[in-house]
Amino acid sequence: MNQSNDKIEALARSCGVPLVGVADLSRVQAYMHQEYGDAWNRYPRAVVFGLPYPREVVNQLAEGPTHTYLYYYNVLNTKLDELALRCALMLQDEGYEAFPIPASQRMGEQRLTGIFSHRLAAQLAGLGWIGKNSSLIHPLYGPRLRLVSILTNASLQTDKPIEQKCGDCRACVDACPSQAITGRAFHETDEIEKRFLGERCDEHLSRVRSAFGKRVCGKCLAACPYGKVGYDG
Repeated sequence: MNQSNDKIEALARSCGVPLVGVADLSRVQAYMHQEYGDAWNRYPRAVVFGLPYPREVVNQLAEGPTHTYLYYYNVLNTKLDELALRCALMLQDEGYEAFPIPASQRMGEQRLTGIFSHRLAAQLAGLGWIGKNSSLIHPLYGPRLRLVSILTNASLQTDKPIEQKCGDCRACVDACPSQAITGRAFHETDEIEKRFLGERCDEHLSRVRSAFGKRVCGKCLAACPYGKVGYDG
């Protein structure tokens, strides 16, 4: 590992963030161009940080949306955004280009897509695999975490992806109240509609907002066996 990697890991530890990896984006160059055009062409690497929720905060979502989950959603995003800013400025001071992607930022008419996929970068960085619910699944924390990415041209040592471990599990598929999860395993060249029907999820979240006041569900997160007490995969 080179000196810049060491500095990044030390920065994450100093901020209390346990998960960090570096993705080689050249592996998905064609996909990146298809999704984002030329926007990120000059960044061959992505630094990815992951911060888990308290397990029980997410487990409560099995019964329905909670304001506690929403509160920590914002807390985790803020902490990750601050870390991403510090990391980007550190790389910039070392003479590299660096672009911090906000932890939660949506675009498009229906605001269903992000300006960059943290999950894909995290999968490439070896922090987990993308599950059937399209969330990143970490071996220990499951999908109970938030992510942030910094795109860079820094000469960082990259990490290797790990194999998918969802197998025949359909816990997230069965838990989805809108039947938005098709049950198809992730493949980076597939269109997202093959595994996740975003409009169905969006319609459900709109119904939740009418009853609860906010667009929140998370039943697929709570249903995933990875991250639950006593589950070892």
